[in-house]
Amino acid sequence: MHYTIQLLIDFLFPPSPEELKIRSLSTESLIKEFITAEKTEFPFINSIYSYKDPLVKELIRQIKYKKNKYAIKCASFALYHWLYKQNKKDCILIPIPNSKKRRKERGYNQCELLIDEIIKLDLEKRFKKNYDLLIRPRDIETQTLKNRNERIENTKNIFEVSPIQVNKKIIIIDDVTTTGSTLKEAYDKLLSAGYSDIEALTFAH
Repeated sequence: MHYTIQLLIDFLFPPSPEELKIRSLSTESLIKEFITAEKTEFPFINSIYSYKDPLVKELIRQIKYKKNKYAIKCASFALYHWLYKQNKKDCILIPIPNSKKRRKERGYNQCELLIDEIIKLDLEKRFKKNYDLLIRPRDIETQTLKNRNERIENTKNIFEVSPIQVNKKIIIIDDVTTTGSTLKEAYDKLLSAGYSDIEALTFAH
């Protein structure tokens, strides 16, 4: 039944070559195809793959807008193995939060989905998750068509830190970063709340 439905969807909305390639490869084979990301502007942000890579961009689209389980699995696999190779442990993973309006529209936060899969892979219990530490009470306009300065201005004061206190390393997880303005705002807000050991990790940049 699922196969028939997929054929119908593909007939109505023909998949791109990148989407077809993502479907055809195993997780391990797929991540070997991706182009490695360049360093970000901010030293606290680590990114694994280049958003300029059409395959990476398509995977992000599948995660962000289609909640594609296989795409989520692939990205989470890459994020987990980066964390493991860097010997990260005893860390709290937190997502870049959505506003209430965005969550209602989309029905989920893709960063939470990624973290949920990382936790499943984490058999050694190196990581814990916290979805309440950083909150986003204010909605903002989409960043897609904004230039760098507009993005920075658009993300000012969009986050709040909850009173929950954890004396552990915090790693902010996001699917993709461009200018880093959103992650920098989250980082600064956490610093001002008293947290000192903070990093960010994104699938793409």
